[in-house]
Amino acid sequence: MTDESGPKGDPVAASGGHRAVFLSYASEDAEVAARICNTLREAGIEVWFDQNELRGGAAWDAAIRRQIRTCALFVPVISRNSRARVEGYFRLEWKLAVDRSQMMAAEKPFLLPAVIDGTSEIDARVPDKFHEVQWMWLRGGEAPLAFVERVSHLLTLVEDVPAAAAGSLGRAPHGGPIRASPELARYGVWPAGAAAQSAAPAQGAASEKSIAVLPFVDMSQNKDQEYFTDGLTEELIGLLTRVPGLRIPARTSCFYFKGKQATIAEIAQALNVAHVLEGSVRKSGNTIRIAVQLIRVETGYQLWSQTHDRTLVDIFKVQDEIAASVVQSLSATLLSAPPPGRTASLDSDAYQLYLRGHFHWNRRSPEEFRKAVRFFEQAIARDPNYALAFTGLADCYSLLPIYDRTARATETMPQAKTAILRALAIDDDLSQAHASLGLILEIFDFDWTGAEREYQRAVELSPNSPVPHQWYGELLVNTGRFDEGLAEGRLAVELDPLSQVANLALGIQLNSARRYTEAIGQLQKTLELGRTFADTNYLLFEAYANKGMYSEAVAAYARQKALDGVPASEVAAFHDAFAKDSWPGFLKARIQSLEAQGPAAADELASLYARLGDLDSAFAWLEKCYADRSARLTHLKVDARYDSLRADPRFADLLRRVGLGS
Repeated sequence: MTDESGPKGDPVAASGGHRAVFLSYASEDAEVAARICNTLREAGIEVWFDQNELRGGAAWDAAIRRQIRTCALFVPVISRNSRARVEGYFRLEWKLAVDRSQMMAAEKPFLLPAVIDGTSEIDARVPDKFHEVQWMWLRGGEAPLAFVERVSHLLTLVEDVPAAAAGSLGRAPHGGPIRASPELARYGVWPAGAAAQSAAPAQGAASEKSIAVLPFVDMSQNKDQEYFTDGLTEELIGLLTRVPGLRIPARTSCFYFKGKQATIAEIAQALNVAHVLEGSVRKSGNTIRIAVQLIRVETGYQLWSQTHDRTLVDIFKVQDEIAASVVQSLSATLLSAPPPGRTASLDSDAYQLYLRGHFHWNRRSPEEFRKAVRFFEQAIARDPNYALAFTGLADCYSLLPIYDRTARATETMPQAKTAILRALAIDDDLSQAHASLGLILEIFDFDWTGAEREYQRAVELSPNSPVPHQWYGELLVNTGRFDEGLAEGRLAVELDPLSQVANLALGIQLNSARRYTEAIGQLQKTLELGRTFADTNYLLFEAYANKGMYSEAVAAYARQKALDGVPASEVAAFHDAFAKDSWPGFLKARIQSLEAQGPAAADELASLYARLGDLDSAFAWLEKCYADRSARLTHLKVDARYDSLRADPRFADLLRRVGLGS
């Protein structure tokens, strides 16, 4: 922990700490920590490392506290030993480091946990703050090149933070520096928990005809207009997407950087674009000021900037003006067509309500869906011909039973279908509505032909929208057309590379296509984009189990259940059952736990019984799935979980009823 020790064990004065790494560990891990220390020092990195067995005294305590206050990076070494020790000096060091991190700006990387054995992130007994950053795994204390490079990179970022905060982006044509606006300055550097490099897809040079629209920033006094700024950003993405020849990353990928700190160059690299559009909104009463600037990434040049002062009545006109300005700025050498005009006029108040609903819908949770429903219904009451509001309402009802096991598809899906048919009656050229109808036809009506027709129409109307490609890809894979389906799934990821939904869907498709190694890699990539996203660990469990990697499967399952809030004792019981009776023991333990929850877990129970070889119980739970119109039945034809059932006549009958058999 200290740089070196004197003959009496006193800490020797080190540098000011601007590039020093503080290594904190349990005494049982001293040998391993020493190897990590030596590897970093050989790379020219200064390490504060205490090699004394005994610690104590006011002078020593003060020295340790001073070094934690001044080091550049704090690396806690996590292991079975640290987990077992409920008390220890290292725990005080961890607390001091967390306390210091609480006072740091978001763009300053500081904590870098390092695991030296198989200790799980879930039950490692570490401060909650450690879970907010990305961990490194150093088995046996062998620090790979990637770890050394990570530390070196973070130390560089620490030095660069003041410059990034100043907002220098490049040189203006007249030779003076261009300063980023306060909004753009928030993209300073990646924090320790973000994976900029891993997020960036493998790709060639960015096309000149490409631009990313970053989430606009709410600069209003009360900071209560996030729904409006998000909606404005999405509208601009939608308008620019319709420009022939212009590549625009989809909404989810652009919004991936919201709340994160990254340089414009890193954002552009991750999204593979040559230009970035950013801006801010100040709203006061019925008056808004929208400031926008277009940046050329390679040079940092500000191609243009504009400020619009309008009333909310003029919001649609302002959106069109901004989109036209972007195209005009690029059109001299890159583009030849203006953005298409709007096809319908909208009531300003209805639009505000729609934006509020869409804001909650994007948060993707049962509670947020229900909030969104209320706003969409208010928008429809204000404007009964608002097709997008009906589409939003339908999407809430369609996805609610997928995200909420207590919601019944037999109750929500008819409401979804009524809403989406109304949307299409108003505007039959609305791509989102055709895609939404396709989803309803597939997962509730089991009308595969009708669903495919709707997906194809959605793709035709909006070929650069990722969602129709994703959903169409899922249909193709579920009907056994793997190559076609995976091509659609990969295209969805290409159009929206940082979308957790699109990446997760591709992982599911690869698993259904029985490309387990690829599926595992894809799902691990999804975890890098967001460790707590949806059921990613559960789907990783399925892929591991399908490949026969049962130890890894149980570990992934336990991670998911811990994230779901399952008590630690129950999670530990899964591990114990597997250790005692291997894979069958785990399956039985999980079945016992789930059956106490009732029919809400019907699909999972059916699959666990099928894996265990209890065919009668598996079919009994599958019948419950069919009665409830479970969306997971759409995977039945290709789902490896049910391979043990395929020779049974009952399986052929079930396939026929869900439209996947003759």
